Amino acid sequence: MRWIAVFIIGSFLMFSFTVYASEGIISPLPDPTPILLPNRPVSKPLVSFSDLLHVIPDTGSVLGQSVATATPSPTLMPVPTEPGIASPSPTPATRTARKKSWTVTLLGDSMIDTLGPVGSGLAGRLNAVYPNATFTIINHGVGAENIDSGLRRLTNGYSYLGLGRNSVVSEKPDVIVVESFGYNPYPSADINEALTRHWLKLADIVDTIRRELPETKIIFAATITPNWDVFGDGAPGISFGTQGKLDKVTEIKKYIENTVAFAKSQGFPVADAYHSSMDAKGNGRLSLINAGDHIHYSDSGRAFFSQTVAAAIISNRLLE
Repeated sequence: MRWIAVFIIGSFLMFSFTVYASEGIISPLPDPTPILLPNRPVSKPLVSFSDLLHVIPDTGSVLGQSVATATPSPTLMPVPTEPGIASPSPTPATRTARKKSWTVTLLGDSMIDTLGPVGSGLAGRLNAVYPNATFTIINHGVGAENIDSGLRRLTNGYSYLGLGRNSVVSEKPDVIVVESFGYNPYPSADINEALTRHWLKLADIVDTIRRELPETKIIFAATITPNWDVFGDGAPGISFGTQGKLDKVTEIKKYIENTVAFAKSQGFPVADAYHSSMDAKGNGRLSLINAGDHIHYSDSGRAFFSQTVAAAIISNRLLE
């Protein structure tokens, strides 16, 4: 597909970091080989750790490191909420999926990885609305890697935490949820160049999925908003000052917003936990953020994001 050019985003100097999900640390992501932007224009946007696995379990058994299958469950698992946090779309009445077995793949960085092997109950949430179907969730989140790695994972097998993994397309998922990779921005001092590069990689992901899996549905996901008051507090190896926290959170937010803009400009559904997890000042709500590293999800944050993804799949009738 062709992507047509130019969006303007305020420029400022940033430094880069990456999140290593399973160990709960942030470390520099080496980028020894510069990657040149392809000679192709960009579409203008139309709109702008310890508690890791034991949350909202799916029914069914884990089929390896990152896969779980749900069996029918009578009700949708609740999402913890607090005053001021908008809940994802209300759960509709039960519906009928157009087939009985579904595979949903989650692709992203540590903000996908830390959902755990069953996507924080995503299969159970979908099964509660589509009781005639079962759902296999495959988590292809990898910590400490940016969107370039996500693109490679589509067509190439890889190793993560000592385990070999298949390429995404080889597993022939019915739905692929692509998160923003915003918590692992490019190591670039030019935010405009970095966001353009990020936009083009989102386009490459879409092109690859459409070429390799033309029947697969694509949905983009915007993860929860980071908090500029405490970002990185408690994470080993991290020591941001007050301005450093604000700068880093501002950078991450621009990548997430870039993803939302891309998805909307190209007509893709968006599971938007980003805007709904902000307080009145645009800062991330602490109840959704891990109190240990102040980067990843709390239990409530994982549940909130998972329910947001489920609500977007359901409301866009991707399974009907």
